Amino acid sequence: MIPFFRKLRKQLANDNKPLKYMRYAIGEIVLVVIGILIALQINNWNDERKAKIETEAIRQSNLQEIYHDLKNDVVNLDTIINQLERQKEASIYLLKVLESKDKFIDDSLKFHHYQLETTYSVVVDRTKNTWDNLNESGQLLTLKDEGLNERLFKYYSFYDARIKNFNELPQEIRLNNRKLGSPCLDLKDLQRIRESNYSVYPKASFFSCWLSHPEIHGIIINLYESCLWNIDWFTQLKTQAQSIIAYMEENHLQDINFNKNI
Repeated sequence: MIPFFRKLRKQLANDNKPLKYMRYAIGEIVLVVIGILIALQINNWNDERKAKIETEAIRQSNLQEIYHDLKNDVVNLDTIINQLERQKEASIYLLKVLESKDKFIDDSLKFHHYQLETTYSVVVDRTKNTWDNLNESGQLLTLKDEGLNERLFKYYSFYDARIKNFNELPQEIRLNNRKLGSPCLDLKDLQRIRESNYSVYPKASFFSCWLSHPEIHGIIINLYESCLWNIDWFTQLKTQAQSIIAYMEENHLQDINFNKNI
């Protein structure tokens, strides 16, 4: 295109020789300006194209990380639910013994195993993830899916509420249960049990001490009730996570698998 303008400029300059050099100079300036403008426009187009590619890559990367975070959540929630199920089963067994007429223990090792199970702390927590970072920085809109944003906001709000709740009363119940059992053991008995990795049960005096404690029935009842409520809540969380995973697989399958296509 520039050679065409140059040829036209020369032709116009030759038609009027007195103005030849002036026209020539002005024409050169115009050509240079046109060339610069074209180069700038091409450069802007390239910059915009690169910016769009980078923005899209970041969006896809965030979607992929959110997807994997949700997958990990499902695994963690399964672990929590399984622990609570074991404690619920243990609570039922212990309550049957506590509420029996003579508090008869038909299997000392099994009783000891279940008694220990009810003292274990269940870890309910989550690490800061991609969604947290986007939410805190106000960049959730970069995902370009309002429906997904709403689902994630509700899910993680519910998750954080459950963490806060669980780390208050339910954990306190387990700690109190552990405290009640400790005075029923002497040092030698405790050492013997620990050395065997809890494969042997304590002396008979431990069982009678633990069963006769006036607060133990109420604590195991509270523990059982806590397990029921939290199994339900964490199951709801797991269902929410699975629902969002299904939504992403339906609406963003290409995005969450973009690395596989490169």
